[in-house]
Amino acid sequence: MTTVSNGTVMSVVASALSRGLTISEVQNAAGISCNVLMNPEARPPEDVMPKIVALLGERFPQVPITLEIARAAPFSFFGGLADGARFADDLRAATMLLTSNCTVISDQLELTFHENPSEAKIVSNHPMNHMDGGRSAEIGSALISRLFSEFLGIPDCFERITFSHEPHYDVTHYVDYFGVPVDFDASEISLIIRPGKLDEQIKQANVDLFNYVQTHLSGIKKQIEAAKEPKELKALRKAAAENAQSGVFNAASVAAAANMSVRTAQRIASEHGTTVQGLIDRVREHRATELLRDNRNDIGSIAFLLGYSDERAFRRAFQRWTEKTPSDYRKQLNKQIE
Repeated sequence: MTTVSNGTVMSVVASALSRGLTISEVQNAAGISCNVLMNPEARPPEDVMPKIVALLGERFPQVPITLEIARAAPFSFFGGLADGARFADDLRAATMLLTSNCTVISDQLELTFHENPSEAKIVSNHPMNHMDGGRSAEIGSALISRLFSEFLGIPDCFERITFSHEPHYDVTHYVDYFGVPVDFDASEISLIIRPGKLDEQIKQANVDLFNYVQTHLSGIKKQIEAAKEPKELKALRKAAAENAQSGVFNAASVAAAANMSVRTAQRIASEHGTTVQGLIDRVREHRATELLRDNRNDIGSIAFLLGYSDERAFRRAFQRWTEKTPSDYRKQLNKQIE
């Protein structure tokens, strides 16, 4: 099951209720209880938002409801990405953070950043856009515009907006909101960035906090992926992680710790595109990057702690994972901290 950020859904539910829709109507449209929809710890199914937005579009066909939602929604809509973007050095770094971590907002959301000498743009795509006629895409694009101008303090970022669907209201509503030309029935949903804007500095830039946010977001994405896994694969991952704490790195021990035979463990891992050794290597990689952050840990000791027979074997494995040697990876970390 694909899921969406609770902040995203809560903004749309709040708008629906404020418009006079009843809790029962919202629940019936979403196919899920409001207790789940309004639970900040939950991550509802991904089709919930377009279902509610489609209902709002049907009830209020003449009202620019998507733009009203975008005007009122808190920046928690972005699932924590907004707070991270404000610590970026410039708009380019903030844009790259947003696009590279967009699955934190929605599992199937694709935000891609394209930059060449003639143009820079953010392109949006989601397989469920057809469910509400592109209305959710309008909300997302309008909120990105607000994020850049209000939250990051860089106004007039875009020179044109395009949508791949027909307008739901008079086009003047869109132009008034974005302040730039808005094209419909285009080949893509995109926000075209004005030349020079990507280099504008963000006032709250903080390298240490930005690096922390990137690490934190990486952890969130792993948690989201893990939550979608079947319990048998979760058991193998947990066993691999717990064995690593004791310095044990072999498939037989992982299978035993998960109460499975080696054959069963290998079959379950294979069904999900990996191997038991691959699960062990992911644990090793994560642990290696943590240990390399502390300059007091020499590389030979790290190799020993991760169960390698010698430093060369660890170095080869680390290059396979990251395309960098452990020494080069550590140098890069130290350079970011300077």
